[in-house]
Amino acid sequence: MHRRVKLAWTLALLGLAAAAQGRVPAPSAVPARAAAAVPVCVTNFPPYVSADLPDGGSLTALARRAFAVEGLTLQAIEAPWARALVLATHGDCLLLALWRNAERDALFSYSLPVAQMQLGLFVPGRPDAPLADHAHIAYQRGSHLPPALTQGGYQLDPVVDMHPALQMLQRGRVDAVFSERASFEYLLDQQPAPRPDIHWMSPALQIMPTHMAVSRKHPQARAWLEILDREIRRSAHR
Repeated sequence: MHRRVKLAWTLALLGLAAAAQGRVPAPSAVPARAAAAVPVCVTNFPPYVSADLPDGGSLTALARRAFAVEGLTLQAIEAPWARALVLATHGDCLLLALWRNAERDALFSYSLPVAQMQLGLFVPGRPDAPLADHAHIAYQRGSHLPPALTQGGYQLDPVVDMHPALQMLQRGRVDAVFSERASFEYLLDQQPAPRPDIHWMSPALQIMPTHMAVSRKHPQARAWLEILDREIRRSAHR
């Protein structure tokens, strides 16, 4: 993996060990073995989650290990992010990576944090050049947006995932792309050589704890999250 992806991935996991300490699970309200397979929405969010990766991505692998201990398997439901969010809201699947906000807190219950992710902007050319007040910024539809974007005068252009966002940036149709850092660095490193002249703009607009999540109304929510939390703790000590 490219050195920049390794750096971003390392930064994303800095808070994992600390966040995984001190939370003691309550007894399961629902037997963990009540279902043979756990439906999981698999989005296109490499290196964390992706059907194109051999293990489904690092967070998919973590969830698979967690449920395997209980004799459960994963039922992968491939969906773009906006669709996955709707499915999870209805209780049709578990989400492997979700950033919290007030609206989502009313809908979901969460695992322990699985990463601390850097959210910010990628721009062509020099990353130290300021963006224009009315710059066009592409972002993934359904994504959490920090106040620095929503409260400014930027023109926000939603896309289904980061592939069209990258194409728009390369063609000059937008001035920047808002993304999680390691994920977009991964996408850049998959492009044919030479690597696109696109760079992360420091500092991050927001650093977000990232959780696995399931609808509060799902009858297995508590049991599934306890299973995931145990594996998150084990992974933090490996």
